[in-house]
Amino acid sequence: MVFFLKQIAPQVAMACLFVLAAGTASCQQGEADEDIKNAIIRYQTAIEANPKNPTTHLRLARMYLLAGNVVGAINEFKETIHLQPDNAEAHAGLARAYLRKPDWDGAVAAMTAAVRLEPNNADMHYKLGQLLSRKGKVDECIGEFRQTLKLNPEHSGAHRDLGAALGLKGDTDAQILEEKKALELAPNDPDAYYYLGSAYIVKGQTQEAVGALVRSSELDSKNSDVWRLLAAAEAAVGNLQRAIVCEENALRLDPHNQAVVQALEKLHQLAKNKAK
Repeated sequence: MVFFLKQIAPQVAMACLFVLAAGTASCQQGEADEDIKNAIIRYQTAIEANPKNPTTHLRLARMYLLAGNVVGAINEFKETIHLQPDNAEAHAGLARAYLRKPDWDGAVAAMTAAVRLEPNNADMHYKLGQLLSRKGKVDECIGEFRQTLKLNPEHSGAHRDLGAALGLKGDTDAQILEEKKALELAPNDPDAYYYLGSAYIVKGQTQEAVGALVRSSELDSKNSDVWRLLAAAEAAVGNLQRAIVCEENALRLDPHNQAVVQALEKLHQLAKNKAK
């Protein structure tokens, strides 16, 4: 009995640690929520006393956004801009709020205004580039990513996303170059490995694609798109069993995706035919 207790004690201790950790995280989240609520009350009270202070409206807008009150955040960012039209942070904040709505056109317009006010701010150019990319405006987003890199040549995200955009334009050589630059600056970026792998597939360099996509899956195992592309690359080099495992991982993450279901069925059929 003593031996049994000695053996089980570490497991109990570990379980207690997990419970305590979960309780601590929950407590910390509750404290953070309470801090946000208190901050909102303070800023609301300050605005009642002095409604023409743009800084207070900006702070209230940020708190509303943290609290998930998107409409309130939009209204306060707009009021900040009304009181102080050249406040680039307010325009950028408004873009974030519109993105949460989501209102893509509003987000692009607000971030464009922020960039106009701070043309030498690399991060704002980058954020505008990302918004334009999501809107499908490839040429415009390429321009913003290039401007980001002109202002900050070591912006790994801009290299990565510029590469992806250039790939959409069909320039896979340039895409590979940009993804490699991104990985020199941020060696553990799963998205850069994903875009690099996709470029290698387009180039027909499937073995290199497998290497890049395996690394991407190691860094981000919850991305079903990575597993799907890796399955295609593994199948292309003849690794059908590995391809099946990858497609199964994709299906586990995205169980209602019929394209994944069909691809998995085809892989099983190919493996069966190969075994004959």
